[in-house]
Amino acid sequence: MSAFHLLTELTGITSPTLADEQALAALAVAAGGALGLTAHGPPQVRSGPRGIAVGMLGHGGHIVLHAEPGRGSCLVDIVTPTATPPARALEVIARRLGVPVSTGA
Repeated sequence: MSAFHLLTELTGITSPTLADEQALAALAVAAGGALGLTAHGPPQVRSGPRGIAVGMLGHGGHIVLHAEPGRGSCLVDIVTPTATPPARALEVIARRLGVPVSTGA
């Protein structure tokens, strides 16, 4: 199986979405939809002292977000088995968080 992987940190985020568990979960679903990723179930959300982690597992791939509202940053990890570049999902995430992203795609 071929897979495509993208790992990046988005910074300078001031959007209230970064501190909203439900909004981040919806963001993972939207990003997965942009890839055509079929989810195994709803995103899992966990809050901790450093922020919020959201993970959505899919058939052959995943979307993981590690949001740190206090720092205005979000670590984004995307794996997809499809021919759709993971940059498409990153564009969805960045747009909803209100930050620019240069994907080269």
